[in-house]
Amino acid sequence: MFRREFIKNALSVAGIAGLPAAAALSVTSKKSGEFKEPSKSIPLNSDYDIIVCGGGPAGIGAALAAARAGAKTLIVESGGCLGGTWTRGQLSWIFDFKKGGICREIIERLDARNARHGGNDRDFVYEPDAMKIVLEEMAVESKIDLLYFTNCVASYAPDGKMKTLVTESKSGRQAWNAKIFIDCTGDGDVCANAGASYDFGTDGDRVIQPCSFNAIICVEDAEKLADRISVYKKDSLDGHVECTKRILKDLLNAGIDPSYHMPTLFHLGGNILLMMFNHQYGVHCDSAQEITRATVEARREVFKMADTLARTDSPWRNIRVIATCEQIGMREGRRINGLYRVERADIESGARHPDAVTRVTFSADIHAPDKESNRNKTISHVIAKPYDIPLRALICRDIDNLMMAGRCISGDRIAHASYRVTGNAVDMGFSAGKAAAKFISEGKTPHSLKNGG
Repeated sequence: MFRREFIKNALSVAGIAGLPAAAALSVTSKKSGEFKEPSKSIPLNSDYDIIVCGGGPAGIGAALAAARAGAKTLIVESGGCLGGTWTRGQLSWIFDFKKGGICREIIERLDARNARHGGNDRDFVYEPDAMKIVLEEMAVESKIDLLYFTNCVASYAPDGKMKTLVTESKSGRQAWNAKIFIDCTGDGDVCANAGASYDFGTDGDRVIQPCSFNAIICVEDAEKLADRISVYKKDSLDGHVECTKRILKDLLNAGIDPSYHMPTLFHLGGNILLMMFNHQYGVHCDSAQEITRATVEARREVFKMADTLARTDSPWRNIRVIATCEQIGMREGRRINGLYRVERADIESGARHPDAVTRVTFSADIHAPDKESNRNKTISHVIAKPYDIPLRALICRDIDNLMMAGRCISGDRIAHASYRVTGNAVDMGFSAGKAAAKFISEGKTPHSLKNGG
């Protein structure tokens, strides 16, 4: 025993002695539960006017507007495509999209590929992979630089002005300077890393809406499931609730009590359907552990439901899961404090603003925060009149040269449940990018609006 311990300790000491000082520090620091990362110089790029963080619906809108206005623009995206929840999340259904401008362009390009299969210009179903190529073509044509597989890991704002973004990727750790940064990460990661204040839940209670995990499935005959498919060969959501009730009954009859009591099918063409049957509760955007757990549990539930239905003697017979989403769909995260806060009173009164960036026509849609509540009342609604979101809600209050677009803009939880849908996100993004380019051309910063500038 003594000899074994002696050899073990000797090897440990020899190992530490042979390591660089920084590596030795990493061994000894573990005892305190902390690792003191050694400082080092990293490459700095200052080529861009505007850097858009996140290439989802808000991000692509922001980058297109900025680039088309003449600003040299970069999108930093953690995944391998543009579109975010539209593509990696397989959302496949867009609410509140009848905005004109960039939204109209996307519709026309999807139609050119025969990639829309139900709905109208305001709300419609689309093929997720067709959306990927459509958005990339638009980005390339507008001379936007793309950086995929890259995470935004740190933000530096000396003297209250955002100056440097730090990223991590296969290229290592890199730093980026720009005149204006636009946080389109959905969860406000860049603003939070810069030290901006934000709200989470209601009065800090961190109670949030659930996530959804989608899947694309193949069935023997979509026509046999026609009365369960929302907007199947129709142009509106009329009958949607009845469709979900029929699916829920099928699942319960098969011995499955799903996590989401409004399971939904959309038609992607032929016998290919989009399956929205899952909810994951209590998943916070700032916890990789929670997001990982939710993803594993959700994928397991999706396959269990599909496998069980496939064995029934029903229109579901022999259904197959073709692909599960890469990115679980987050409905709610940080709401960064801006120069203006969109609140419930705004959506109920139909507020108007001279600096409006988009007009929202979607009512507040609040999914139950836990499975038990979901059984009793899956979704609560707050009726909204069409209302404006002002540019000031897209400008970070605490840090200049930093803007937001998408669901992380400044608002309360009720208003957020209305403006969070992606038709609004892409329009907000376009307005943010256009405004950012204008600020730069006029030699101003976003905080010039504090003084009415």
